[in-house]
Amino acid sequence: MNTYTLLKSLAATAGGWLCAALAPAAPYGVVCTLMVIADIISARRLAHRLGRRKPSKRQRLKFSSARFGRSITKLLRIYALLTLAALLQHTFQCEWFDLLKCAAGAVCLWQGCSILENEASANPAPWAKIAGKILVDKTSRHLGIDPDDLADFIDFSNENRPKSAK
Repeated sequence: MNTYTLLKSLAATAGGWLCAALAPAAPYGVVCTLMVIADIISARRLAHRLGRRKPSKRQRLKFSSARFGRSITKLLRIYALLTLAALLQHTFQCEWFDLLKCAAGAVCLWQGCSILENEASANPAPWAKIAGKILVDKTSRHLGIDPDDLADFIDFSNENRPKSAK
């Protein structure tokens, strides 16, 4: 047997083992990716809400490669976490605790809280006021705007809301 055939066989064996070990992580990776995309969409909606209320910050609302790079880095970290969880689950064969589901659930909880924070920030809805007392207001972190300064731009009264037909 020559060296090329031996290396090819070893590479195929390692690739097959890795594929078999990581195949259970694929559905969780898809769910986590969808949660990250939903978080990106909610952050863009927040940026547009703030841009309408404070037009001087429009330049920061543009899509940038640095923000895209941070999103890709976040996805790579999530994939690394899921890969590690899948390999640990495959190695230790723990029947009573699914580490892969726990890791994916933690990521989904983290992204879900981020989505709620994005939707509650700079939002005059009553549920957003309640959520704002519990969650972090992302306005100051993303755009450098003090949330107290937004009170001048956001009308929290019911005057501008459309009346529902009765």
